Amino acid sequence: MARALSPRRAAEVRAALQIAVGAVVAFYLATALKLPHPYWSVISAIVVIQTSVGGSVLTVARDRALGTVAGALVGGVVAFVRPEGVNWMMATLAGAVAGLAFFATGRPWLKIAPVTAAIVIAGGAGPEGPAQLALDRVMEILVGSGVGVIAILLLFPRHARQTFSLQAREAAGKAAELLALVMLGEAADGAELSRRHADMKKRLDTLGQAAAAVIDLPGAQKETADRAALVRTFWRVRSDIVILGRGFQAEGALDRLGPWGEATLGAVRRLEALSQGQAAGFLGDPDPALKLGGGDGDLARGAAAIGLTQRREPLMAPLPGVRLVQLSLDMGVRRGRLDPCMRTRSELLSLSGEEPPAG
Repeated sequence: MARALSPRRAAEVRAALQIAVGAVVAFYLATALKLPHPYWSVISAIVVIQTSVGGSVLTVARDRALGTVAGALVGGVVAFVRPEGVNWMMATLAGAVAGLAFFATGRPWLKIAPVTAAIVIAGGAGPEGPAQLALDRVMEILVGSGVGVIAILLLFPRHARQTFSLQAREAAGKAAELLALVMLGEAADGAELSRRHADMKKRLDTLGQAAAAVIDLPGAQKETADRAALVRTFWRVRSDIVILGRGFQAEGALDRLGPWGEATLGAVRRLEALSQGQAAGFLGDPDPALKLGGGDGDLARGAAAIGLTQRREPLMAPLPGVRLVQLSLDMGVRRGRLDPCMRTRSELLSLSGEEPPAG
């Protein structure tokens, strides 16, 4: 069935099946272990599996486990030492939750701790007692988190990789659209340019999260490095588009940037081909004259020259049906050869209100 669907729909179907199977298995195991509240196992399994689309699965599972244990310990201690009475319960509940929430700031693994502590303190007055309630909650969360991780590893294990590949292709397509819009020069709509730049940023953030979501078994470090390199390259591509925009959108620039426009059009075509999963030929090294920006100090030509100067490094990141090899615009700026341009890459980025990307 998945083969008859589009790649995105197929990914959505796989994610839905993972969550459904994980929820059922978590409920079955929690019931078999006679845990009093199996729905906590179901909730934990769903939360962990959902992170396979936008975060590190193992990190979230670990954070939920550690946060649950921390919250159960704090809640159990408070429930044991607090005096009897509703007023004391409310006071200790507020203090414990506020304290854990304070320490959870900047510590993702503590986010669930206040919830667990509140459940243990408020429910500790029941027949189970705080110790049993804390133990049950820890067991329920551990069962659900474990089921979530196992479901991701065993059920559609390539789902996260396919999601990353799909998002990489979409990012290539959006980069091509943005670069084509930049090439319109002064005719480009400023509001549309801003919107597309913001959209590109969000897509690259999502791509980075998808890369982190892929669980590689031991011995697959090269694939992990390839994905990280691909994400960094896309950020550099976006920075290059910003710089090219400084050239093409200068007043009267299109009349002076004919050769640079043709070279940039090659990058647009390559990105479009990669976004469709098609093999694309190498762009080749730009004409040395284009990399020098004309040598007359023209800002538009200088920006275009910097945007086109490339150090092509092979990136063998796998995509469905195509390998993303030597994705363009790595911005290996050879500043010694760009003195006539009068501007460095960082200066041009600052003119655009952009921060130079790390790496």
